[in-house]
Amino acid sequence: MVNGADNSQKKTDSEYIINIEKLYPVRERNSHKGNYGSANIIAGSERYVGAAALAADAALRSGCGYVKLTASESVKFALAAKYPQVIYLSEHDLSSQAIAVGMGCGADEKLYETVEFLLKNYDGKLIIDADGLNVLSQYGADILKAKSCGVLITPHVKEFSRLTGYEVKDISDEPRYYAARFAKEYGVTVLLKGADSVITDGRQTYINTRGTTALAKGGSGDMLSGYICGSAARGLSLFDAAVCGAYTMGVAAEISSLQKTDYCATATDILNNLHIAVKQLTGR
Repeated sequence: MVNGADNSQKKTDSEYIINIEKLYPVRERNSHKGNYGSANIIAGSERYVGAAALAADAALRSGCGYVKLTASESVKFALAAKYPQVIYLSEHDLSSQAIAVGMGCGADEKLYETVEFLLKNYDGKLIIDADGLNVLSQYGADILKAKSCGVLITPHVKEFSRLTGYEVKDISDEPRYYAARFAKEYGVTVLLKGADSVITDGRQTYINTRGTTALAKGGSGDMLSGYICGSAARGLSLFDAAVCGAYTMGVAAEISSLQKTDYCATATDILNNLHIAVKQLTGR
C-alpha cells in the first residue's frame, strides 16, 4: 500500500494505479454472490431519502454480493421500485460483513443508541458517517473505545472538529497529525475528507489527491460511504476500502468534470462514471 506520510516521497499516478488495481482482484468465474459479501446500509429519513439512495446505489457498484438497506418504511417505499436489487430491512443485519451507518438518518438519541449497539455487538467492519458522527459529538464519542468491531469514521473537517474538540483551523493546517492522533487514541481508522483526503489508522497514512470540486456538493459523502461499505464487504480491510473508495470516487469525479464541468456534474453523474473509473484503474 502506498504510504503518503512523507511529502518527500510522492508517488506517481502510475504507481498509485498499480496499488489500487490490487484492491480490485480478478473475480473467479466459478463464484457466486455469497463469495463477495454483504453490505448493510443504515441510512435515510423522510427529509433525506436521497442519502439512502446514493449510498445504496454506490454499494451496488462496489462489487459486493448483497446490498441491504435498513431504513424507515417511507424510505423503503420510495426506493424499492428504482433499486430492486437491494434487500430492504427494518433492523440492522449483524451477519453482514460491513455496515455503514448515519447517512441522512437524522441526529437523534435513537441513532446514538443504534451506533452504540453496533459498536458493542457487531464483530464486522463498521463505517460511521454523517449523522452517525454528529450523534457521537452530541452524546459522547468514548463509546468508540468499547467497540467489538473494526471502525472507520469518515468526517469532513467541521464534523471532525465537533467530534474531537480540535479547532477547524488547526485541523486544516495539520490534517495528518490530528487524524492520526485521533485514530491512535480511539483505535479506529479515519478518513478525513478534504481537497486532499487523509486516510490513517494511526500507523499508516495515505493521502488521496484525486478528485475535483464536483465532489463539493451534497450527496458525495453518502455515495463514498456506500462504496467503501461495499468494498469492505467484498473483503478489503477498512483502511484499504477507504483508499479504494476515495481514489476511485476521485477518478470518477475527474471523468464527470471533463464531461460536464465542475459546475454541472452531480453526484449521480459521478456514480454513473464509476464503471469507467474502475476500467481505467484495472485495465479490465
